Amino acid sequence: MNALATPNRLVTVAAGVDLAVRDTPGPDVAAGLPVVLLHGLASTHRWWDLVAERLPGRCLIRFDHRGHGQSSTPPSGYTVDAFAGDAAALLDALATGPCVFAGHSLGATVALELAARRPDLVAGLCLVDGGIYDPHILFGSTWWEAQYRMLLNRRIAPTPAMLTAWARGHGLPPAAVPALLANYQPGSTTAPDHHRPAGLRLAVEHEIQAARSLWRHDPAATLAATAAPTIAVLARPEDPAAAATHLQALLHTLDRAGRIVPVRWVDGGHDLPLEQPGHVAAAITRLAGTVQAHHGVDA
Repeated sequence: MNALATPNRLVTVAAGVDLAVRDTPGPDVAAGLPVVLLHGLASTHRWWDLVAERLPGRCLIRFDHRGHGQSSTPPSGYTVDAFAGDAAALLDALATGPCVFAGHSLGATVALELAARRPDLVAGLCLVDGGIYDPHILFGSTWWEAQYRMLLNRRIAPTPAMLTAWARGHGLPPAAVPALLANYQPGSTTAPDHHRPAGLRLAVEHEIQAARSLWRHDPAATLAATAAPTIAVLARPEDPAAAATHLQALLHTLDRAGRIVPVRWVDGGHDLPLEQPGHVAAAITRLAGTVQAHHGVDA
C-alpha cells in the first residue's frame, strides 16, 4: 500500500518526536504532486480544514508540528530549523518526492527554510501571511519589543462556548470552530463540555522558543537560496499604518533577496486559511498547476 493511503497516524521523525499526520490521497496519487499544508504557531493541522475541503481530488498531507496538537512534546527543538527538519524527515519517511507546499504564518517560514535546505522535496511554495515579511520590521528591532507583538495572550483558558462566540464575532463560519477548538485541550473539570475551560496545547516555554526563532530568521537570505516557484497570499490590513509597515517589511525582504514574488492581497486578518479559504485554495491550485506542468504530471 502506498504510504500516502493510510490516514491519521503517528510517524517517528526523530528520537522522541512522533508527528500526528493526516494525509488524504487523491483518486490517483500518481496524477499530481502532493500538497503539504503547514500550520502556524500554537495551532494544528486542522487550521487547514476549510482550505482542504476546497482542494478535492488532491493528495494532501497535513501534520501537527512537534509540541502541537496530537504530536509528541519533546523538551526542546522548537525552532524554525527543527520544524523544517521534522518536515523533511516526515516526507522522506513517506517517500513523497517533490511536493507543493503551502504554509501559514510560522508554517510559511518553515516551508521556506525547507525549500532552501531540501530543494528535492519542494516543487513550489505558497506563503500565506507569513514567511516573507522581515520580522525585525514587522514585530520590532529588538526581541524585547517583538515579543509583545508575537506572543499573543492565549493563556486565558477559554471555554468552547467562548471560542464559538469569538468565531461568530469575527465573521468566521461555524465550520471554522473545530479548528479553533483543536488548539486547546480540555481542563480537568466536571463541567459540561461547552462550559469546560480549555488550555492551549502548546506549552508557553515552547511558544516563546519558537517565536524567538521566528524573529531571528532571515527571510531574505532564505528566499535568495530558494529556487522553487514562490507566491504569497497576504492579508490586507485595514489600518493604514499597519498596511505601510507590512508593505515595508515585504519590500525589504524582496529587495535584499533579489527576488520577484507574485503577491495576492486579500481582505481579512492574519488567519486567512479560516477567513479566506477560497482565495487560499485558489492560489494553491494555480501554483500546483504551474509546477506540475513543469514536472510533467497532470494538474
